[in-house]
Amino acid sequence: MVADETRPSGPRTSPRPDAESRPGTGPRPGTEPRSGASARPRSSRRSGTTRRPRTSRGSSRPRIRRSPRRWTVRTRVLSTLLAFIAGGLAVTGVLTFAAQFRALDQRVEAELWQEHSELSLIANSTDAEGETIHTTVDSVLVNATDSAAPSDHESVIALIDGEPRYQPRQQDFALLPEPPEDASHADAAAVTAESEMVLAEILDAQVPDRTVIVPMEAHGRDLRVLIASVSVAGDEQQGVFVVANDIGAQRRELWQSVALFSGMSVLVLLLAGWVGYVVTGRLLRPLVDLRGATEQVTVTDLEHRVQVPDGGDDISALAQNFNRMLERIQEGFAEQRRFMSDVGHELRTPLTIVRGTLETTDVQDPDDVVESHQIAMEELDRMGRVVGDLSELAASSRPDYVKLRPVDLASFARSAFARIEHIGEREWILEGTADVVAEADEQRLTQAVVQLAANAVRYSDDGSRIWFGVDQVLGPEGPEIHVSVRDEGVGIDEEDQQRVFERFARAEGARGAGSGLGLPIVQAIAEGHAGAVRLLSQLGRGSTFTIVFPQFSAEAPRAVGEGAEPGSGHTGTRATYRSDDETDEPPRREQG
Repeated sequence: MVADETRPSGPRTSPRPDAESRPGTGPRPGTEPRSGASARPRSSRRSGTTRRPRTSRGSSRPRIRRSPRRWTVRTRVLSTLLAFIAGGLAVTGVLTFAAQFRALDQRVEAELWQEHSELSLIANSTDAEGETIHTTVDSVLVNATDSAAPSDHESVIALIDGEPRYQPRQQDFALLPEPPEDASHADAAAVTAESEMVLAEILDAQVPDRTVIVPMEAHGRDLRVLIASVSVAGDEQQGVFVVANDIGAQRRELWQSVALFSGMSVLVLLLAGWVGYVVTGRLLRPLVDLRGATEQVTVTDLEHRVQVPDGGDDISALAQNFNRMLERIQEGFAEQRRFMSDVGHELRTPLTIVRGTLETTDVQDPDDVVESHQIAMEELDRMGRVVGDLSELAASSRPDYVKLRPVDLASFARSAFARIEHIGEREWILEGTADVVAEADEQRLTQAVVQLAANAVRYSDDGSRIWFGVDQVLGPEGPEIHVSVRDEGVGIDEEDQQRVFERFARAEGARGAGSGLGLPIVQAIAEGHAGAVRLLSQLGRGSTFTIVFPQFSAEAPRAVGEGAEPGSGHTGTRATYRSDDETDEPPRREQG
C-alpha cells in the first residue's frame, strides 16, 4: 500500500540549512568621535619666538557660506512626477511578483500531490472481481513509473529496499544520474559520489508508512521532493516513490521576468522623464520669461513685456496679469514723475518770487519793506495751501478716508448752504433738497461742496448767481444722490473738461490763484463714495459740477424712498424747495 499523505503543519526545514538561510550581516559599528579632536591654539614658550595659533572651529574668522542650490519649478514638478511613477511601478512589481512566487510554490506542491494521487490509484486498482491487481511492491512501482509523465522540471525515480530500481525513459533531468560512458574517471567518481549523497538524503528524509515533501539541493538544483513510502501486504520489500520538482529553475525564470520588468520600468522612467522635461519646459516657458522680465525690469526701463503663449490656461493668464501689472507700474511711475515735476514747479514758483522780492527789497525804504513782507506772506500762504492740499490728496488714497454713515440729506443741504453762502459776494440759491437718508461721509461731502463753491466764486463775476442743490434720482443700479453746484461763470472749454480734474491743472479766467488740487480732491471724495463727478459746461454760460453716488452702499442695499432712521420723522419722500429770491428761470440739471 501507499503511505498516507502527511502535509507538514509548519514550515519545512531543509536538510542543508546553509542553503536555505543565510546569516544576516549586522550594521557596521560606527566610529565614535575622539573627545580631544578639536584643535587648540598653542603658543611657543621659546624666548623671542611667537608661533601663530591654529584656527579652531570657534574662531571669529568669517566663513563664506554658500547658499543651497534651489530646485526650479520644472525640476520639482518633474521629480515629483517621476517619483510617483517609480513608486507606482515598484509597488506594482513587488505585489505582482510576490503573488507569482507564492503561486509557484502552491503550483509545485499541487503537482507533487497529483503524482501521489496517481500512485495511490495504481496501488489500489482492482480487477472486475474486486481483487487487487498489484500484489507486490515491484509491480506497483513498475506501473507507477511507466505511467508517470514527468512535466518540465520534474524527475521520478522508484527505490526498492533503498536501491534505485525504476525511472521514466524520458524526463527533464535524472535525480540519481549515472556517469556518462565517455566521462573521465574523476568525473564519473564525482557524479557517483553526489548521487550516493542524494540517495542518502532521500532515505534519511523518508518516514515509514507516510508521505512527505521536503526541500533538497542536488546536482546544483533547488528541488522540492515528494517521498512516498510504498508497501504491499504479503511482500516484505519496502518501496519508495520519489518525485522531484526543480523549483529553482522556475524561480530563476521568474527572476528573469523581474529583471525584465525592472529594465522596462527604467526605460519607462527615462521616456517619461524626457517627455515630461520637454512638456513641462513648454508649459513653464512663461515662468522663465517672467523670471527674465523681473531681472530686466528696472525703474528706468519698464517697457519689457512677457510673451503670452497661446491657449487659455493658468500660465497664459499669469503672463497676461504680469503684463498688466507692468503696465500699471509703468503708469504709476509716470504719474509719480509727473506729480513730482508738478509739485516742484508749484513750489519753485513761490520760492523764486520770495527770493527775488527779498533780493530787490530796499531795506532803507519802509514802504518797500512792507510791500515785500506782504508779497512773501502771500506766497508762503500759497505754499501752505499747496502742501495742505497735497496732504489731503495723499490721505484720500487711504481706505478709511471716507467713513460712511447714515446722513440726513435735508439737514446736510441746509448746513452746507449756510457755509458756502459766505465764501463770496454772489447771489446764492438753494436749488433744492432731498428729504431722505443716505449712507455718506458728511464731513467729506461738505469739504467737496465748499471746494466746488470756491471754484464757482473764483470763475464767476461779483453778483452772479450760484445754485446749490441735493436731489435723489433713480439710477440704472438703484437710487442715486446728486449734489450739484452751478454757476454763471466763464465756463470751461470742452477740450479742458477732462484736464481740470488733473493735479495742478487750472482753467483760464480764474479770479485769484488756486492750488490746482481742489477738483482732484473732490473727485477722490466722490470715488470714496463709490461715485463720480460729472461736469456740464459751456464757454460763457457757466458750469455745473455734480457729485453722483449711490444712496446706499453695496453691503446694505435699500429700496428707493426708504426713509430715515426710526424716530427721525422723515417719510422718505422727495421735497424740493426754492428760495424766495430765485427767479422764474427753471434750474438747469445735468442729463445722464
